[in-house]
Amino acid sequence: MFRGLYTATSGMMAHNRQQQILTNNLANANTPGYKQDQTVMRAFPAQLITAMEKSLSPNGTKLSSGHSTIGTLNTGVYAQEGIPSFTQGALKQTGNTTDISLLSESLPINPETQEKGTLLFAVELENNDIRYTQNGQFTVNQQGFLTTAEGYNVLNQNLQPIRVNSKEFTVQDNGQVVLNDGTATNRLWLGYTAEPNQLLKEGQGLLRWGGNQQGTPQSVEQVAFLNNAGPLVKQGFVEQSNVDLTQTMTQMMNTYRGFESNQKVIQAYDRSMEKTVNEIGRV
Repeated sequence: MFRGLYTATSGMMAHNRQQQILTNNLANANTPGYKQDQTVMRAFPAQLITAMEKSLSPNGTKLSSGHSTIGTLNTGVYAQEGIPSFTQGALKQTGNTTDISLLSESLPINPETQEKGTLLFAVELENNDIRYTQNGQFTVNQQGFLTTAEGYNVLNQNLQPIRVNSKEFTVQDNGQVVLNDGTATNRLWLGYTAEPNQLLKEGQGLLRWGGNQQGTPQSVEQVAFLNNAGPLVKQGFVEQSNVDLTQTMTQMMNTYRGFESNQKVIQAYDRSMEKTVNEIGRV
């Protein structure tokens, strides 16, 4: 009896976790560069069920080995993780020179993986660690450096901070930064990875590489098939989140119904156990 109770409970917990992920997606629907998470559901390992009378088979015949297998029983489901979807969000024109959008959707197909992969900016944290981001809504600090909204320095092709002095600068399609006086000394570090699912979220729009060292994002200049890839960035635009509001709301309703269904199963088990204790126990 209790196996079904545990299964229904695991279903409620899995739906609760899925609802949390969907709620987070909905809350970040207006966050530039945000990538929605998709829930991965997995089943607990199945248990092998054998007959209590091990010398008999399920049809009642004796077995020479002394063992009989009835079958397997799944013991529930759990939400293992949330995997970001790196499809590009819609581009919104802002006209701000500090807004720079990546154009991952225009990348050619990677001949090795047969997928497009994705582009990344590089930023420097306060402890000098390097992280990646797809949020191109930048600003210029008081020292004249290009930074994220949180104050992290945006890095150039040499992984050094970019000094633009003012908001009067131009970014070419390949990431080349041209200052107001016409000098072109910096180029945005534009990274490419063929395995975006190996990127881990850290909050504030930051991403950390979680795969093996060989797959670490490389500068686009080091990726041969991107040499003539066309425009990689677009100034004056910002990439919006890729959250589909209609789909997210529908999934939230389905998740709620799934949670409610498992809840009713537990209530049915509770009534059954109550009847067992209070009525059958008297006999």
